[in-house]
Amino acid sequence: MWKNKKICSVLAFAAAIAMLASGCSSGENNGDASGETSASVNVIGDPDSADGSSAEMVTVTDENGDTVTGVNGEALSEPVVTEIDPANTISEEDILSAMATTTAPPQLDISQTNTERYGYSTLTAEEKKLYDDIVAGIEGLRYKICDEDDYTLEEWSKIYGLVYMQEPRLFYMNAKLKVGKLFYLTKDAAAINEMQKSIDAVADKLVAEANGKSTTFEKLKVFHDYLVLNSTFELKDEITNYNATIYNAFGSGEPQGNIQCAGYAKAMQYLCDKAGIVSMVVTGETNQGQSHAWNVIDIDGKWYNLDATWDDPILNTPNYKNIRYNFFLVPDAGIHNITHMHVGQKKMSSGNYITYFTPPACVDNDQNYFVKTGKVYSDFDSADKAIRAEIERAAKDGSRTAQIAVSSKDVYDQIYKAKMDYNDYAKGFSGVKGVSDECSESLLLIEFDVIYS
Repeated sequence: MWKNKKICSVLAFAAAIAMLASGCSSGENNGDASGETSASVNVIGDPDSADGSSAEMVTVTDENGDTVTGVNGEALSEPVVTEIDPANTISEEDILSAMATTTAPPQLDISQTNTERYGYSTLTAEEKKLYDDIVAGIEGLRYKICDEDDYTLEEWSKIYGLVYMQEPRLFYMNAKLKVGKLFYLTKDAAAINEMQKSIDAVADKLVAEANGKSTTFEKLKVFHDYLVLNSTFELKDEITNYNATIYNAFGSGEPQGNIQCAGYAKAMQYLCDKAGIVSMVVTGETNQGQSHAWNVIDIDGKWYNLDATWDDPILNTPNYKNIRYNFFLVPDAGIHNITHMHVGQKKMSSGNYITYFTPPACVDNDQNYFVKTGKVYSDFDSADKAIRAEIERAAKDGSRTAQIAVSSKDVYDQIYKAKMDYNDYAKGFSGVKGVSDECSESLLLIEFDVIYS
């Protein structure tokens, strides 16, 4: 009887180790709603069989007589029969051999990243290990990688949040948060691989187009324009769909992929990864207190902000000719603590903020869209002529946005003061009701959106 108990205890211990190591079985998902896996092990025969055997439930102990507990800390118990069918008996050698093997993780065809993330480089050695463990766990579709008391909620939130935002290739991971646990939008490896194919069918074409350009500025414009013209901002904030992932941006099959700001930023990050452009996703809040995400990108050793979300206006009637460049490669001075708040941070349910990392300072304006395209004007007369030409162009081709930049607040104030004149000017074009004011003093941006009848 003692030897039977010993076999039970060894197998139970092996099951507990396997749960920690792999998090899921190699076959059908047998986990419950909480993400835990369960194991039902018949060690020495079926207690309910018709062979007349009787069973008793005993607490499992190890060879030292100590109680064996499961991953939840509760004592394990197993049925033991008093009569043994030798044909169904598992030898100790078989059990010990099983303990030495692990289930191979599902084979996923997800893209890899060859460059170290900026945010990752700011972490301590211990934080990097947790980051790596979480990535490996998600790649292996595991449910659990550590016990709940191994990290505080703030520690786990910081690193899990970094992985969630900085690794767009892991599009099937869920934003749901619980210390030590991993959650997924889907755990079906075959489905994930098919989704990956549909993502790359679009992304690879964009990267091929971009690689035909001679400058990083032009490559980023290819990515930016696609995201703005082929995406619709999703108002619903849900963690059960793909609106914060690259799948909705590229692979969902919808002409207008429904994504939120995280979806825009991750999509830009994914394209930059494929094109060899160093970039990152930065989180924060809008000046209305809503969570937000955008990109910081390296061009020739200088950093710039790029916010594709805010260059894609929410229109009641979508206008597929509409595109803006308000936030295309802008310095911090134009957005930090003005439109983009709590940079590099995330607000917890407690109201406290955690800092993921402090992004590199963006102080240059060399690659800004208006600078690169020669649309910055230094005096009123040239700026007045330019914005009227922009209004005329928009009215004639049916687009929405007329915009230029100016070089000083003095010129900005002069143009802005004359905005009613530009409204009257726009009305002179067929089908135009006027213009709406979308100007930005912090960016020295003159923008009027054309309103049609």
